[in-house]
Amino acid sequence: YAFPVHLILSERREGQTRLPTLREKLEDVYGRDLLYSPGCDILAGRPDKPAVFPGDVVQDGSLQYDYISYDTSRIAEAVKTAESADLVVLAVGDLAGLFLSGTVGEGSDASSLTLPGVQQQLIDAVLEVGKPTVILYFTGRPYDMEDALRRGNALLYCGLPGQEGAEAVINALMGKINPGGKLPLSIPRKAGAMPYYYNHRKKSAGTPIQKDFGALLPFGHGLSYTNFLFSRFRWEEEKFTTADDLVFSLDIENVGEREGDEVVQIYVRDPVARFVRPVMELLGFYRVSLERGMKKTLTLRLPADLLSYSLSLEKRIVEPGDYILMIGSSSREIWKRIPLSLSGEERILGNDWAMETVVRES
Repeated sequence: YAFPVHLILSERREGQTRLPTLREKLEDVYGRDLLYSPGCDILAGRPDKPAVFPGDVVQDGSLQYDYISYDTSRIAEAVKTAESADLVVLAVGDLAGLFLSGTVGEGSDASSLTLPGVQQQLIDAVLEVGKPTVILYFTGRPYDMEDALRRGNALLYCGLPGQEGAEAVINALMGKINPGGKLPLSIPRKAGAMPYYYNHRKKSAGTPIQKDFGALLPFGHGLSYTNFLFSRFRWEEEKFTTADDLVFSLDIENVGEREGDEVVQIYVRDPVARFVRPVMELLGFYRVSLERGMKKTLTLRLPADLLSYSLSLEKRIVEPGDYILMIGSSSREIWKRIPLSLSGEERILGNDWAMETVVRES
């Protein structure tokens, strides 16, 4: 998150930006072969004065002005540009700004999962052309991406990448780097399912959920230009107590066509506890880099403290009992589920908790 408050007014005066744009970076690659159309504006303008003054706040929000643009006049030209192209790169998303001087940031809340303004109409119109389309989301929050995933050829979630964002995006698109990022949130299917989070608790086991509930893209999800294979899980010891470290190893192999990174993710479920526990919780993760065809063995050491939970503000415990350990590449793509049993006494944690997963490569 890099709010350009110090650049807005100076850029307006000078009529130019001081930072390279995505268009400029694409022109460096394609030169005169690049066709460009703005498609639509996100904002119709930006305020010349600070967005909030002391004493401005009123109950109905009437002092706030909506700068979002709803002008669709440029979409037809964008469609013509797409029709003339071999490949479409479609950039959509947010502009950072405080209190409605942007579409994301402090005081710039969203009331739906629809992209600001007419951007979804632009996506629909361009995808209707039928040309191969890569959609770039520059956003600080999740949006409705179902149609883009279904009809587009690729989707790159760029977040709010800061000053060198255009360079990073171009390097990923051109294959100079192999993307290895993972979602730190869940992309929900529908706004009505909000709030949604991967580590939810079941309310009534066995009751079917509404079909639109859940994640379109799960927590921890992320693809790359290669593929990885997990294999050969093994415990270092077979029995553990509530005071032990959980030590195990597994193999991971790059079975794709180029080098890349995978983020190994370890989750746990506590099926029976004093309180209803989440369906799964992230215990640890580890990024591993592998050349094409390379295999590595990872040995992971997880303190039993990671299985703890709070009974109250003053008491956090590790309980003996049965758990389910899960290993995968996201909260949905689970490679292996392993039963785990802790023996011994219930242990009350003191002031120091061992909450770090230690990993050794070989």
